[in-house]
Amino acid sequence: MWFATYMTGVIASLVASVYYSVTARQRGIHPLVSRMMLGKMNISLGVLVTLFGLNQFSFDELDQIRIFVALLLLFVGVINLVLGTRNYLRYRAAWQAEVKKSS
Repeated sequence: MWFATYMTGVIASLVASVYYSVTARQRGIHPLVSRMMLGKMNISLGVLVTLFGLNQFSFDELDQIRIFVALLLLFVGVINLVLGTRNYLRYRAAWQAEVKKSS
């Protein structure tokens, strides 16, 4: 069950991060929309790296190196997830304010 959930999460977050990365770099979109897309990309990459860190704990032999790598991946993934969420919410509020101002 863990493997199916893990692979679904990895594939979904990988596809989402590639989609948001390509979408954010299109020509002709507003810079705030581009920043929002990059925030979503950071969220999906944070989920991906966090899943890689959690997967390290599913192995039978847990030595110090594996635990260190797992904790490092978890730390980087959670930081990326938190900062991506913060950036997305910040630029979404700025975009909504700009749309409201121009209406």
